[in-house]
Amino acid sequence: MKLEFKDNKFRILMIADTQEGKRVNEDTLRLINASLDEAMPDMVVYSGDQIWGKRNFKGNASEVERVLRELTEPVSKRNIPFAICFGNHDRQVGLSNAEQFEIYKKFPCFIGETTPDIDGTGNFCYEIKDGEEVKYLLYLFDSHSSLKIGYDNVHENQIEWYKKTRDSYIEKNGEPIPSVVIQHIPVCEVFELLTRVKRTKRGAVRGFRTHDGEYFVLNKERVNETGFMKESPADPQENSGEFAAFTEKGDVRGLYFGHDHNNSFNGDINGIDVGYTQGAGFNVYGPGKDRGTRVIDLYSDGTLKTFDLRYKNIVGKRVKNKIKYAIMQLCPTNMFDAISRAAKFFVSVAAILIIALIIITFLK
Repeated sequence: MKLEFKDNKFRILMIADTQEGKRVNEDTLRLINASLDEAMPDMVVYSGDQIWGKRNFKGNASEVERVLRELTEPVSKRNIPFAICFGNHDRQVGLSNAEQFEIYKKFPCFIGETTPDIDGTGNFCYEIKDGEEVKYLLYLFDSHSSLKIGYDNVHENQIEWYKKTRDSYIEKNGEPIPSVVIQHIPVCEVFELLTRVKRTKRGAVRGFRTHDGEYFVLNKERVNETGFMKESPADPQENSGEFAAFTEKGDVRGLYFGHDHNNSFNGDINGIDVGYTQGAGFNVYGPGKDRGTRVIDLYSDGTLKTFDLRYKNIVGKRVKNKIKYAIMQLCPTNMFDAISRAAKFFVSVAAILIIALIIITFLK
């Protein structure tokens, strides 16, 4: 399928972190369907962690195919072209990303391709044209998975591939082609949109790993007015220089990622609009009925605009699977959050026991 501007605009719908198991949650599908009807996009990108869990799939390819088909059917039945990125959880189902990519190829309207001889699966540059003229480029990156400690990043040979691709278009056109990038794991530079605060600051979220012991809030002067952050960015353990490469020639206008389900905000960093898309899945933790998707509007003059669509606004205030929803709202966001909650629980229990002992002693 050819990707073309319509009336000088091309609309992408980004769906992040559906993270489904063997039984796709009806509320996830309601959100996807409502987003498609509201946005009427020209292309859809699922940005990683579509599925997860060894216990869910145990490497069963037919089960993986069934669930992925169910997740993408709302798009294909509307005859909308779509592509995918991989996240850190997809491969946990017991099939490699390359094996899953072959499954996606069976689905109607899937236009995903992968560039050989560089790390990862699904790395590709898509041309978006106005007539025969390339007006925008969309880069999708495999940002890989978890390391022994922390998260991986886009690798050096992927960055070199991006640079060569970018420069080849400059050579053909005499100037950079405006571009947008979508991947799963964020870049380290996202912290430039945050403000470090004291632990007692209202709304402060605690950093972890490389930011353990630090607390952050959104810098309201730099991010969109309706943005929210309910968990610390889980950025890579090392800065690969990916973002620095994107700033070299002024071609990249937007960079968007998922990964941290409870975050949805965007703001300018060195001329690039950088932003989170919140999780869309209801079978995993998320920001309540602020679960959503992201619209990215590209314009033929090289500009872009973006905003999110939230469940509560396009579906409603009620969910179908109330019990599962309640359970997922209580889930910790990561191991550090789980440990912190456990510590608070035991401290509270200890305090109650001490007070009880004091009262018992006094009554004697």
